[in-house]
Amino acid sequence: MSASERRTPCRGCGSSDGVRAFLDLGVQPLGNAFLPPTEVAGEPSFPLEIGVCGRCHLVQIVEPAPAEATNRVYRNYSYVPTGETLARHYRSLASDIVEVVRPRAGAHFLDIGSNDGLLLRSIRERRPEAELLGVEPSTRIAAIAREKGIPTIGGFFDAPTAEEVRRRLGTVDVASATQVLQHIREPVALLRSVHDILAPDGVLVLEGRAYFPDVAAKVAFDTFYHELLYAFTLHSLEPLLAQAGFVVFHAEHQDVYGGSLRVFAQRRESGTREVSPSVDTIRSGERAAGVTGFEAYAEFARRVAEVRRKLLATVRELAAAGGTFAGYGAPSTGTTLLSYCGLGTETLAYIVDDNPLKQGLVTPGTHVPIVPSSALTERPTDYVLVLAWRLREEIVGRLAPRRGKTIKGIVVPLPTPELVR
Repeated sequence: MSASERRTPCRGCGSSDGVRAFLDLGVQPLGNAFLPPTEVAGEPSFPLEIGVCGRCHLVQIVEPAPAEATNRVYRNYSYVPTGETLARHYRSLASDIVEVVRPRAGAHFLDIGSNDGLLLRSIRERRPEAELLGVEPSTRIAAIAREKGIPTIGGFFDAPTAEEVRRRLGTVDVASATQVLQHIREPVALLRSVHDILAPDGVLVLEGRAYFPDVAAKVAFDTFYHELLYAFTLHSLEPLLAQAGFVVFHAEHQDVYGGSLRVFAQRRESGTREVSPSVDTIRSGERAAGVTGFEAYAEFARRVAEVRRKLLATVRELAAAGGTFAGYGAPSTGTTLLSYCGLGTETLAYIVDDNPLKQGLVTPGTHVPIVPSSALTERPTDYVLVLAWRLREEIVGRLAPRRGKTIKGIVVPLPTPELVR
């Protein structure tokens, strides 16, 4: 039986034979499991195959890695948003929440997966009187958030955590979860817990990358890694929300993280907000992109194979002429790109990243050292491969003074491999 013919049960709607595989990315390490060079022995890896449910159209990993492995990653998570692009985005998100929701004075805001508190700090700038609370599983990052003045519960958002939120805030007026739901093994359970602590006219704000129409348009196969269990569309997200008692009343497409879907939902039985035309606009665009059929997914897989071929041809041609390479950015998505394309220490001398929590570690699977950006001056290479290509404009701008001087060119791998000289 071919990969595209094999069916497994859907973890969204429960269909017993709904998930059809369409993309096999091979055996991969955990995307966010950056580790010290002394701990690479025995590093685990697991098959990474992607499928789509024929009933609810939820894109998902066919066989997820063990929960204990991914939970360990989140407890030791080392990502914090860096750079002006993301800072600007979260400021804009905070403004959007205030404008769309129009929360009461002194409203209670809960952010699930709050990281270092960037969104809640942006909310505070607009509503200084608001009561804020974050929930963050990474011990180190939760501590950073508290140091920045954001009250933060350390741990995953589960039933006991929801009770702790209730003790601290009572009911919640606005609950947000950005770049979170696609990582949750039981998303309906999380949504139901939010529903239980939300005020009758409260609002749930979800935003997540891995929005499949963008993934397909940009051939962004690196979107998928073990900790990212789903790639949502509004078509697949609405049934999950409905199971938890929510209805979407506003939806937006965002360019951040290579393309994200932002939705505002309210309790079905007590919400009073009218449904915006934006919801039908997003649904119509998704139907036009083919998300309710299978061919769009099969075509995506064909394009992925072609992009890998072109990227490897570009890198090998430059290397054969004596060119040396560094990487720029160490996102979790870079783990998939490097592993799927077979690019490691034989190609990349190092990867620069501005996140100090990752510096001194190596990439999962390929074990390329992660160093500060000063390495580009101290140990320059001929070419820079932009692994964090979703921030292309910002990174190419930073590298502009070096082009034609210390570096000969910049390789941007996606949506199509490009050499910027």
